[in-house]
Amino acid sequence: MIGRRSVANPTVVGFAFLAVLALVSGCASGKSETLSQKLADQQRQVSALERENIELRSRLEEQKTASYLTEKRLKESNDRIADLQGRLQSVEISLGEMKGSLDEAKVPTEKPAAVVPRAMPPAEPTPPPTAEAAPAPPVPAEAVSPPEKEARPAPAGALGSQELYNDAKRLLDSGQTGQAILEFEKYIKEYPTSELTDNAQYWIGEAYYAQKEFARAEAEFQKVINDYPQADKVPDAMLKVGLSYLEMGQKEKGNAELKRLITAYPKSPAASVAKKKLAERSKSK
Repeated sequence: MIGRRSVANPTVVGFAFLAVLALVSGCASGKSETLSQKLADQQRQVSALERENIELRSRLEEQKTASYLTEKRLKESNDRIADLQGRLQSVEISLGEMKGSLDEAKVPTEKPAAVVPRAMPPAEPTPPPTAEAAPAPPVPAEAVSPPEKEARPAPAGALGSQELYNDAKRLLDSGQTGQAILEFEKYIKEYPTSELTDNAQYWIGEAYYAQKEFARAEAEFQKVINDYPQADKVPDAMLKVGLSYLEMGQKEKGNAELKRLITAYPKSPAASVAKKKLAERSKSK
């Protein structure tokens, strides 16, 4: 009996040890599962935060893109408005030039007015010679003044080559500004005293202005003002000088030139355009 008890005790102890070990293992397994669950929860939270971050970045990029497109459209709208204003100014100037253009078109067909001799009063009848009055001595032929020459019409080239001028103008109107400049310069060189030379000089400035070469345009318009001070194109040239200065960013010079135009030619169409331009600039400040 004593021998059996000594053998059974180690077995009981072994079972007890295994039970304790299983209990400890179970506790450790439970803790491991809890930690794994917490880690999985944290990973899900991190993933959710990453998705939110990606969404926020995507929305920010969309807002930036929308802002860029809005600014681009606004700039395009401003450019269109500026272009329309420029066209409106050109139309107003063209309206002011319409009368002059019509006169220019009529010039080649007009004939110089014939010189009408002034009517001389009828000669008084010569009284018959009296006995007391001796006949006047004959006047020598050398003393008789030759008859006054009839006035001749103006030479055909007084207006220069109308065909050359019209060709240059057609080139300008069709947008061939470079070729138009060459033709107008040729006209000025060949016909420096023509009545259309000041017009040709003005259209050279317009051609450079259309090419956005504002510095060169300003110089050409100044030639109209300085070389042809009595020309009809002077107010328009002053307007374009002021606008050229503004296009080059020289605001003070541009405003001063527009004000000078209004003072010098207050009733001209160009002065009306200058007033509108100054009013628009004062509102934009």
